[in-house]
Amino acid sequence: MTKKRFIWSCYGWKISIQVPYLLFVSVVLLLCLSLSSWQWQRAQAADLRYNNYLKQASLPTSELSASPEDYQKASIAGEIKNHFFLDNQIYQGTAGWHVLAEVQTNTTLLLVNLGWQPKQAQLTLQQQLPLYIEVQGLIKKPQPGFMLQAAERDPNWPQLLQQIQIPLLNKYYGYELSPFVLYAETQVANLIPVAMTMESKFPMHLGYTIQWLLIACASFIGFIIICRLEQKENETHQESRLT
Repeated sequence: MTKKRFIWSCYGWKISIQVPYLLFVSVVLLLCLSLSSWQWQRAQAADLRYNNYLKQASLPTSELSASPEDYQKASIAGEIKNHFFLDNQIYQGTAGWHVLAEVQTNTTLLLVNLGWQPKQAQLTLQQQLPLYIEVQGLIKKPQPGFMLQAAERDPNWPQLLQQIQIPLLNKYYGYELSPFVLYAETQVANLIPVAMTMESKFPMHLGYTIQWLLIACASFIGFIIICRLEQKENETHQESRLT
């Protein structure tokens, strides 16, 4: 059976290219270049977030504004209306919960992450929360991830949360929480404040970008070498037939 191939020549240097190999390598190159581009975009986004974090960290604490930026230092005072537990939170190797309080200030209703407590036998606080708090901390908008099932199907929801989904809480309770969470640095009710520190992930994503580029280059070079070897075999075979 005749193989579908064509000869590519440049300055007398020839390679024999089989169409199926060419199609396969083209798909591999397209995939690798797409993944490399995606990782580069993530690297740029990570660098932007980290620079914003450093900028906000250098600024003094201010009163909470209507549209704060991520990692902004803010202070609030208000009345605790309700509380939730955020599941699967580890502190120094011990499983526990983050305690999230709904706090009504003079201007807004928002969630405040008051800190970590070890997991209890029941959904209870280790120590009763005060009715009124004054805390300062860092602002961050929650970024819900993928879940295998809807949160509402959990019988302990909404008291026990797997993720912070503010629109879902708003729909359930019929009110309007601010679309961000304040991570308190002030200790409340013997809870351990959640440290909001950040490391630059730019080098990690840059490494993945280069990795996919190298895989693309290796695939292309390997393809050229194989095609060149095949062309040499064809030339050798033709010469042997002539002799």
